[in-house]
Amino acid sequence: MSLKDKYNEIKDRLLTWEETSTKREKVLLVLVTIILPFFLFYKFYYIPLKEKINNLKEDIKKIELEIAKLENFVKREKAIEEIVRNRKKFLEEIKIILPTEKEIPQLIKNVSEIAKKNKLEILRFMPRQEERQNYYNVIPFDMELKGYFYDILKFLNEVEKLPRLVTLKNIEFSPQAKEEKIIIKTSFVTYVYTGIPLEEKQGKK
Repeated sequence: MSLKDKYNEIKDRLLTWEETSTKREKVLLVLVTIILPFFLFYKFYYIPLKEKINNLKEDIKKIELEIAKLENFVKREKAIEEIVRNRKKFLEEIKIILPTEKEIPQLIKNVSEIAKKNKLEILRFMPRQEERQNYYNVIPFDMELKGYFYDILKFLNEVEKLPRLVTLKNIEFSPQAKEEKIIIKTSFVTYVYTGIPLEEKQGKK
């Protein structure tokens, strides 16, 4: 049979198929015609695409988590930088207020000069043992002065206004029976910034 004859045979079958085929065959053909494209679409396009989309969603979640971690890190870093900046600022302010160890003799001399300027007689001036604290040391010293009450108040006021921190700890007045001048016994405290933690200071003992 030639190719032309085969073609004609197939053509005749197709033309007579509607008349010769059963109802069941027609229904099956319609179902196959409708379902097959959907199956092929679902199998070879929809499922791979859905998997790809799900993978992309997972990648996006991972990236979002990484971004959130980085943002939190940046926020913490900024917060830490702010704390460090504030600490440095506070430290500079403290350094201005607290005298250095080299300045202590001059500071004590300034207190003595203020007393003399206000016409007070220095009966006793005695520095006491330095007390070690965290990042600074406390230097107490006792003074016993004699003078008029108004001059003593001026002296205490001027000491309080010194650029370096000098704190009045206690004061005791002793009026004199036969004269207007009074005697005061007072304790002052000043502070020396060391920048050394107390643990290191104790380790060096």
